[in-house]
Amino acid sequence: MPTDTDVLVVGGGPAGLVAAETVAAAGRRAVVVEREAAIAETVRTSGGMSIQAMRDFAIPERLWHPISVLRVSSRGETAAFEYPEPLMCVIDVRGVYRFLAERAEAAGAEIRTGVHAYEPILQGGRVAGCRLRTAAGAHEEHAASIVVDAAGYRASISKAAGLHPGFTRFGVGAEVEFEAPACSQSEAVLIVSNGYAPAGYAWVFPWGGNRVRVGVGVHHADVRSDPKEHLEDFIRDASEWGVDLSDAVRGELHFGLVPTDGMPGRLVGDGIMAVGDAACQATLVVGEGIRLAMTAGAMAGRVAVEALGAGRFDRGALAPYEREFRKRYGLDLRIGRIMNGRLSATDDAEWDAKVRILRSVPKGLVPPLLQSELPFFKLVRWVIAKPRLWRVLVRYGLRPRLSSLG
Repeated sequence: MPTDTDVLVVGGGPAGLVAAETVAAAGRRAVVVEREAAIAETVRTSGGMSIQAMRDFAIPERLWHPISVLRVSSRGETAAFEYPEPLMCVIDVRGVYRFLAERAEAAGAEIRTGVHAYEPILQGGRVAGCRLRTAAGAHEEHAASIVVDAAGYRASISKAAGLHPGFTRFGVGAEVEFEAPACSQSEAVLIVSNGYAPAGYAWVFPWGGNRVRVGVGVHHADVRSDPKEHLEDFIRDASEWGVDLSDAVRGELHFGLVPTDGMPGRLVGDGIMAVGDAACQATLVVGEGIRLAMTAGAMAGRVAVEALGAGRFDRGALAPYEREFRKRYGLDLRIGRIMNGRLSATDDAEWDAKVRILRSVPKGLVPPLLQSELPFFKLVRWVIAKPRLWRVLVRYGLRPRLSSLG
């Protein structure tokens, strides 16, 4: 079967677009197929990010809104952190994704929208491309030396190729965008209360120009309630949590899933690599995944270029991507998964205790903690200096459930 493309990227999200840009910039042919009619036609994420990540990936400042105050509130407690030099931001999700697409195309990648990759082409056990279906219903076979599965939580290409079995535990989120002139544009709010977000949390994320995203996320392995219903309750009672939505005008409704099982046993196989949500590469404390998705896409793209140069597309040739990602992020994501399991089983009294603990954490450690990037030695120094908190930390925060390690 002749090869149509060096690298076929399935999915036009941040992981896939950065992978395609990386491959194309090296002079190799990269094609992205995206099942929606346009890149970021549907928004499925709240867009919380670190400012450093935006700078690392050269995302223009016009596409992200800095946050100078982070507030975490439970029923009875509040922890607020102010940053004179903002560390966090909320991105224009649609704008960022389309910027990444434009940059990939400028590097030479081809982007095809309205095209669904529904099945891998297998040759002797190796993935050798994908079968595609266009919006008009036409079917194609697209051969490729390497396929990058960046199609999100369904991970359908990875599953069909036998790379991993897929995911069973998901964070499910619903979010409404508002034009809210009275709502603070400097403060991001996280609400932990089983009355509004059982086994999850609610959020209020401003992103500039009087715009704010208000959402609720729950874990559907732990509860089966509808986050859309919880969201309406939270919007109704927002003022009780210090969120002013008076005179707010409702805009888009967003809905999305993020896998929370933890990374699967394999990220690469013969002719295939999984990145982003297709590889469960999200921090599982607050479900932030765009930063890691872009990082994984860049890593996968570099390894694909090296493999193409060597004329090898087997698992061994693609394994450096998996080794590099696990070495850099594996431990943090594993700990984040344990923390996710602990937090999902927390009642409101325990949330109060956890927020009290959080209030004593140095503010510089809070953003990396929420992103599962654990500054180990700084954490150890803080814990050693707080002996009165040792028993509480063991009880509420640091004692892992053995079942979470499975």
